[in-house]
Amino acid sequence: MPSSIVSKAMIAAIAVTAFYAAPITSVSAQDLEIVDDRNISVRERVRPGYDRVGVRAGAFTIFPEASVTGTFDDNIYATDTNTESDFITTLAANVSAASNWSRHALNLRAGLAQRLYADNSDEDRLDWDIGGNGRLDITSDTNISAGAAYAQLHEDRGAPNAIGLAAEPTEYSLLEGNVALNHRFNRVTSSIGATYADYDYDTVPLTGGGTLNQDFRDREEFTQFLRLGYDVSPDTNLYIQGTLNQREYDVQPPAVAITRDSDGYEVVGGAEFKLTNLAQGGVYAGYQSQDYDDPTLSEIDGIAYGANVDWFVTPLTTVRFEAASSIQETIQAGASGYMDNSVGLRIDHEFMRNVILGSHVSFANQDFEGVARDDDVLRAGTGIDYLLNRNFSLRLGYDYSDRDSSVAGLDYSRHEIGLTLSAGL
Repeated sequence: MPSSIVSKAMIAAIAVTAFYAAPITSVSAQDLEIVDDRNISVRERVRPGYDRVGVRAGAFTIFPEASVTGTFDDNIYATDTNTESDFITTLAANVSAASNWSRHALNLRAGLAQRLYADNSDEDRLDWDIGGNGRLDITSDTNISAGAAYAQLHEDRGAPNAIGLAAEPTEYSLLEGNVALNHRFNRVTSSIGATYADYDYDTVPLTGGGTLNQDFRDREEFTQFLRLGYDVSPDTNLYIQGTLNQREYDVQPPAVAITRDSDGYEVVGGAEFKLTNLAQGGVYAGYQSQDYDDPTLSEIDGIAYGANVDWFVTPLTTVRFEAASSIQETIQAGASGYMDNSVGLRIDHEFMRNVILGSHVSFANQDFEGVARDDDVLRAGTGIDYLLNRNFSLRLGYDYSDRDSSVAGLDYSRHEIGLTLSAGL
């Protein structure tokens, strides 16, 4: 898109903000409501006068939102040498609807995001998604939860499986679904369920001419899980969970050299807890394994772990610790997959009720099984959110990412800085 058009769009958006973001001069009864902020993170707590209230429509409350973002990216192709910078305008909109029923629940959402590059229009992309989830309350102790979503997405240039010679970002569709039966026996909790995912990759044009048919990446993933827990206290639940998975590729030999079909399992034990006003979240650890049908592909196994813990340092500061381990698919020749181990830390501080500073840092090691490839990925960033009123907000952010790979040519570093204007009801 011509830069003049981009500039006019941003100027118009700022003008709209200036017109509607007038100071609030009246205070409603809702604004005066006293809210207990203990055990609630900075990002999740209620902010009277600044939270969007939505639009009531019968038994639902609808939350529409739109935003415009201007981002400078100094390495749009995530390359080690000959880096290319560009200015990107992202126009996004989404709408969600939540039921107001006393029993059962239904949530729906849809969204889209158009990324427009000022100088590299081949990188332009439109992503969109639609989905929903719900809960059917059978009794006070038994319910069925389910969800489904469909999305048209693009693979990031810095993704582990990104096609290096692709002239455009790889587009793919993702169809997902899940269902679970949940029941409580006094202090004993139980869940049994299944998930489904279908990946469909589009043919991508190559630099210098020609195309690459990516049907060999198309696959379905099935999982089944059983979880049993016990409430050792009103604030702590200990559990064990077993998960099976099957990964089935659409294209099989002789159309491709090998089959990447596999079966795996994971067994973990964990806890979900709330420690007075100090911390809350969950942790788990166990073992995971993925076994491949083709005898030339090595089995991947190792420790499985995860964590998502909020530490309430002060009423105005929240520190979040995250960790995860998983076995991921790859298109790397000779590799069966890779073990992805990551840890991350995020700090949010509320300077004022409507001014929030957030910073994050994470590290991931991606160890490819069967080949000499080992990637270390570092990400860090900071940003400040300014809530103008219930309907408008501004965000200024900076993000840094770096990949250090044992394979020559896969290293990259990237700096991104962006300003976002959001509007919603």
